[in-house]
Amino acid sequence: MASGSELDTETLLNDLHKWVSAETLRKKNIEKYDLKVYGADEKAEHYGSDIAFVDITAENFDGDKREYSLVIKYGQMMKALRDKLPIRDGFEREIDIYTKVVPAFHRFQQEKNLPVFNSIPKCFLSKFTATEEVIILENLKRAGFSIHKRQIPMDLNHMKFVLRAYAEWHALSFAFKHQKKDEFESITHTWINNPMKDFVCSGPGKLINVGQKNVYNILRNLNEIDLLNEYRSRTGDKDFVAILVDLLNNDEPQSVILHGDCWNSNFLFKYEDDDTEHENCTKVALLDFQMSSINSPVFDLSQFIYSCTSEDGLSQFDLMLDFYYDHFANYLLELGTDPSVFTRSDLTAHWKKYAIYGALLCPMILMFVLVDKNNTPEFDKDNYQDVLNTSVQKDEYRSRVVAVARHFVEHFEAL
Repeated sequence: MASGSELDTETLLNDLHKWVSAETLRKKNIEKYDLKVYGADEKAEHYGSDIAFVDITAENFDGDKREYSLVIKYGQMMKALRDKLPIRDGFEREIDIYTKVVPAFHRFQQEKNLPVFNSIPKCFLSKFTATEEVIILENLKRAGFSIHKRQIPMDLNHMKFVLRAYAEWHALSFAFKHQKKDEFESITHTWINNPMKDFVCSGPGKLINVGQKNVYNILRNLNEIDLLNEYRSRTGDKDFVAILVDLLNNDEPQSVILHGDCWNSNFLFKYEDDDTEHENCTKVALLDFQMSSINSPVFDLSQFIYSCTSEDGLSQFDLMLDFYYDHFANYLLELGTDPSVFTRSDLTAHWKKYAIYGALLCPMILMFVLVDKNNTPEFDKDNYQDVLNTSVQKDEYRSRVVAVARHFVEHFEAL
């Protein structure tokens, strides 16, 4: 892999030919191919990795032609970012998800004569060496998937598709752990480092404290003093990063393999063919498992619900949790595990105990969600916090963090 502050086009093409031709196509008995790099993803969506899109027209020895549309995801080249973010640990974890967890889950489902979990892109190749971090995935955008507009909160229809995917993923994790404990432990026993913990302790992770100060200031300026006091009684006087570290160090018996990075840009939706307004989605895909770890399902749920829905959406919170749990419990039964391993009452208790995770992350996440598209913050620049502060001045930011604070106070037990 090339090194340096930037990856020029010639170096990128050389690396792509090496990654793709040497391994991916060889496995398909490919004789010759044409490779085209047609674009790079927005920096706003991927801070810990660089992205390239690649189209390949390949021909095998029998003359049969086939087209591949791929996403090449590789570790950030900028040294300033590599020094600030847990890039290698994140890639190692995501590669484990694609090469160990997902295949094990698929075998488990096939043993039960169930369709395999497909709310995740196919992985064609991954490499993790002393100098390279590479993941080659199918390009779902070519299959009609797209990202929900990140500055607009998701409606209930979109929320339900994600919640159903989480219900199946979490149920798979519970059932697999209970029925194949040795295999589960063989996959996860090396997960000593927690990329999310490394992130929250990093320089950019300090934005968590900035986000909470934003909440305090907004509530104070709106004269929501009672709400502010209630909120502070539930978050405590401890450093907010320290609270998250304690949560991430938590040894929760009723735990699952988490998605771990549950904000708008890590979901792709597919819509009905004539749905030009993108209102009626038919499928969802979960992206980016670099922050995956093992903990309560509420880590995923609280981060997702608080960072992706609106005040109106939060008014349907009970409906969303019921929807999630119904699918979770039904799928556990299909997998042959009794839902008593994690009851609806357990889910409520976990929310009261762990929803602080999503509440503390939300104000920081919304700084990224609401930043103007043409004003993307770059962690290698000294002014990235100033760029993010432009979001804090927006009415949408203030209304959403107040709604989350109010909901959190009503549904979380005081420390």
